[in-house]
Amino acid sequence: MPAELIPDNIEDDPLRQAQTEVRHLKATIAALREEMENLSIGREQAVQAARAENFDELKQMRETASALRDALEDLRFEKDRAVQEAVANANDEIVQLKSTVGALRDELENLRFEKDKAVQEAVAHGNDEVTQLRGTVHELRDQLENLRFDFEEKLQSQARDTRDEVGHLHQTIQSMRQELEARN
Repeated sequence: MPAELIPDNIEDDPLRQAQTEVRHLKATIAALREEMENLSIGREQAVQAARAENFDELKQMRETASALRDALEDLRFEKDRAVQEAVANANDEIVQLKSTVGALRDELENLRFEKDKAVQEAVAHGNDEVTQLRGTVHELRDQLENLRFDFEEKLQSQARDTRDEVGHLHQTIQSMRQELEARN
């Protein structure tokens, strides 16, 4: 009988299965508790690290703001000095430019006088050249007219010679035809 009470297979005994399952569940619960504690500790450490990092970042930002204020003050001072220097340089340059403008006005007046003189000379030279060119054109027209007359005369002469030759050839052809017809 004792052999009948103890089953051969543990899987067939529901009590043993339940006890095994309870042990597994307890082990899982313990592992989960330990993991939750680790997560809680890790989260706390992360919060502290973030606070420390934020504190460091805030400190750096305050230092940066202070450095930027100092740099801004330096820039204001430098800007004021640069403006004063630029005004002084501009005043010097204005004086120099006024002097240069006066010299350029004088030179411009001289150039206008020279230009007017050169224009008058060029107009006179151009008028002389136009007169010469008109004479040359007149001579060339006369030569062209003579050449045209000679060409037309030669053309008419050649046309007359060609008509005469064609007429002579027609007569020769007519006589050769008659001679050929007489032989046939």
